[in-house]
Amino acid sequence: MTTETLPALETGWEPDTPADDTVLRHGVLAMAATWEAIGRVGDGRLHRDDGCSAVDLGRPTGLFNSATLLRPVSDDAFGTTVGGIERFYDAHGTGAMLLWSPWPTPDLTGRGWVLQGHPPLLYRPAGLPVERREPEGLAVTEVTTERDLAEWCTVAVDAFPLTEVDAPSTLFDPAILHDQRFRFVIGRVGSRAVAVGCQAVIDGANVLLLSTVRSGHRGRGYYAALVADRLAQAPDLPSVTIVSDDSRPALVGRFGFLPVARFTLWERPRP
Repeated sequence: MTTETLPALETGWEPDTPADDTVLRHGVLAMAATWEAIGRVGDGRLHRDDGCSAVDLGRPTGLFNSATLLRPVSDDAFGTTVGGIERFYDAHGTGAMLLWSPWPTPDLTGRGWVLQGHPPLLYRPAGLPVERREPEGLAVTEVTTERDLAEWCTVAVDAFPLTEVDAPSTLFDPAILHDQRFRFVIGRVGSRAVAVGCQAVIDGANVLLLSTVRSGHRGRGYYAALVADRLAQAPDLPSVTIVSDDSRPALVGRFGFLPVARFTLWERPRP
């Protein structure tokens, strides 16, 4: 009797698995690559292995001190994985850290983490038509100067709102204006900036992030106008975003985004 060794079975999350093996994998890797690009521009610390990507700007930034799980982790191994993430952030800097997991996680409250929710990952196939409606009175312009970027950052911090930000007008390092992968837009009514959005064309995807409208100007189509503007910039690429449940209906119903999975999002302050 002979014993035959069976080949290893593909899980879809090995380091050499193609990025587009599944929609979920493509979305997760594109989001992680976007956080990493922001970290590099801001002279932050980065760590990546086959299981996790972690970015640390070393200061309170609202979202950018983010770690993303890149493959499923068993409950038995989760403590070790999270321990490594904690040591990475605790070794340097200030500001809360975020952990993004595309899969359910064990309860981390005993380790000092606070559950922030389960935001959905949305994915829009390439090549779909973009429906553009221009709300009356709204002018959408691209950010090209440091002054415009400072205004963009101030609106984003105020409108989300983003807490744990040390200097609202410098949420992004001005050097990001020289990174051709990123594009920032402002929606203005008259001279007042009322809406902002950002996109990054990275890892074969059009990543939409940090889209928001000031509270007194919502419900007028401004958010959708900025979505349509950014989709039209990369019509031949799939688009990826993580949003709130408030923003999800417009993206799914009007723009053809597909709900893929809900992330589990944790936050932990540094000691």
